[in-house]
Amino acid sequence: MKLRVFCLVAFSMLMGVISAQKLTLNKRVGANWKSSEVSMKNKPNGIIYRLREDIQCEDLPRVPEVENLIVMIAEPIDLGWLALYRLPLSDSKYNFVVVLYNHDKKPTQTINLCDISNNRYCEVQDVRWDGENQFLMFNMACPSYASEVKGKGSKLHCYDVAKKRMVWETDWLTSNDIFTFDDQFVYCSYGFTNEKDYLFMLDKFTGKVYSKIPMTKKVEYMELNFKDDKKQLYVVDYDNHLFIYDVVGGSLNAVPKMFTVVYATSSDGFLNLRESPSTSSKILGRLNSKSHDLGNGVLLQNGEQWSRVRIGNTEGYVYTKYMGKQTWFDGKGASVLVARDNINVYSEDFSDSGRMPVFTTLKAGTVIADRFSDEGEYYRLATGHDCLFVKKSDVVVNKKL
Repeated sequence: MKLRVFCLVAFSMLMGVISAQKLTLNKRVGANWKSSEVSMKNKPNGIIYRLREDIQCEDLPRVPEVENLIVMIAEPIDLGWLALYRLPLSDSKYNFVVVLYNHDKKPTQTINLCDISNNRYCEVQDVRWDGENQFLMFNMACPSYASEVKGKGSKLHCYDVAKKRMVWETDWLTSNDIFTFDDQFVYCSYGFTNEKDYLFMLDKFTGKVYSKIPMTKKVEYMELNFKDDKKQLYVVDYDNHLFIYDVVGGSLNAVPKMFTVVYATSSDGFLNLRESPSTSSKILGRLNSKSHDLGNGVLLQNGEQWSRVRIGNTEGYVYTKYMGKQTWFDGKGASVLVARDNINVYSEDFSDSGRMPVFTTLKAGTVIADRFSDEGEYYRLATGHDCLFVKKSDVVVNKKL
């Protein structure tokens, strides 16, 4: 009897946690919203297009699998570059291939999205990279009315690139057009002329649906935003009406993390990066002392004895006692930069290539700096020598925390 009562209580608590994770409408702004409120960075080619096109590099080398394809996306990621190739829009057939490149623009992996999703009759309208988990997320959307494919289209897929396996996929009619994500959830939508339109919030690790909200018109654009320490999803529909949803649940309303660069303070100039918090654990790399006044690691979790850090693309543990920290936040600045979405932090381009290399990636909501300067399309995080940069379109400038 006691076991039965305990199970019922545990189940009720679990259901309470699950039901608390949802999107709730904060405000319906309508069509009279200010363009400054929404950056449009998640669909730079324009809100009216069903496909995301974002070509930030035009000289990525082709692999044989994409020789006859056109490029739709070429964007920087933590590993280097991600490119999405497809057959020309005029072609009646479909083929979608993602190629991952390192920072030297050398191809490292080629992934045929049609093969891993077993779908050659739908089109990829968006693809996103989650560097922290090595997830490649993409949708296979109905190119026209759902009835033309008997309702079997517009799934969202999550593929683990490191393990080479599909983590999850949604039901049909869950995702077309663009989508976005944070450290816990994926936000997507489905809609088409004379069909039912919905906005979804999914669990990023299982694909479970937490919110399914009916919309009067198809969602054309979405992005995460932060205001007054609150995480919000800004959604623009087909009639150009803006809706603002509060993201409720999980750890999303916890105190935001601070962007912190770390470096070794030991007399020998480095700390071993270990696979687990133990001196007998495998050595994965080194955390070096400052070079040109900048550390080479990023703090993920501060511990009393061991701290978890990321160096390049490798995560591990270093001994906290000999780890130094540097931030660009001292609480005295009038304005604070906060990551609008999952964003890149760039280092200086010393190669004169015209493209800044990615130093690290930050989660949505990360507090970046209150000491920064304006530099064109970027904000500069200054040191005594080498500097870091964030794109203005990637951050929210709050007056205070």
